[in-house]
Amino acid sequence: MPFFKNKEGYNLYYEDINGETKHQTDGTIILLHGFASSASFFKHQISMLKEKYRIIAFDALGHGRSDHPKQLDLSKNLRYDIMRDLEDLLSFLSVDETYGIIGHSLVGGMIGQLFCIKHPSDVKFLILLNSGYIIIDNVIRNIFYNLLPYFIRMDFLRVVSNSVEDILDKVLPYILTSLSDTLNGMGGKKDELTMIIEDQIFTMINEIKVYDPSSILCPTLIIGGRLDNFAPEQMSEVMQTKIPNSRLEIIDMAGHFAPAQRKDIINELICDFISKLK
Repeated sequence: MPFFKNKEGYNLYYEDINGETKHQTDGTIILLHGFASSASFFKHQISMLKEKYRIIAFDALGHGRSDHPKQLDLSKNLRYDIMRDLEDLLSFLSVDETYGIIGHSLVGGMIGQLFCIKHPSDVKFLILLNSGYIIIDNVIRNIFYNLLPYFIRMDFLRVVSNSVEDILDKVLPYILTSLSDTLNGMGGKKDELTMIIEDQIFTMINEIKVYDPSSILCPTLIIGGRLDNFAPEQMSEVMQTKIPNSRLEIIDMAGHFAPAQRKDIINELICDFISKLK
């Protein structure tokens, strides 16, 4: 299996499908998976896209077949490392052409958005699958978001920013319980852990307030699921109003894992979108 070492010395698994015959393809597409997932999540999209495109995907650190660190830094915001690892992988594979990005969920989709903002001249198009504007990039923030009821996720910023102290008081015990296995042997007092958790949640909310996707200028396809409880369709609707050159598709009878649940319609929308860019 192919691996490359990141700057911290960890082995990251990657796939470079049609890399050896890239000049005979219709272009390059990068796939970015979500939290607690892996590149294999896109197997249905890969089987379709590999007929015409060079496909690059990798398992982020701590995911899939990549190395899993023994010690976890609870305060580390992984999006910076994932973006750096993606940049290094593209350099490692000598990618010198423009490419499209397909990102799933809040992590893969957010990395795709931020990558477009950072490298606007390199990205040909962006496809966001069950994504949103929430910045989740470590275990604490992921647990916190998972504990929120659906009605709060639908109106995340307004509800959470106005009542974050009350919400944290209610969910802190559950976050600490969820982290118990991770914290085993790491030491640290409960008060110290509580401070780390509170700092991460308050920072998360402030980062969302300043995040502005309006500088994403490449053609963008946003696909949401009508039954998505994790990234509600309202998030996709908000993103579509903020990203200038974007198209929105909401799929009925589809949840957060629509690329697997409704692979036929997802693949059809992806193909239609890309074909109209030529």
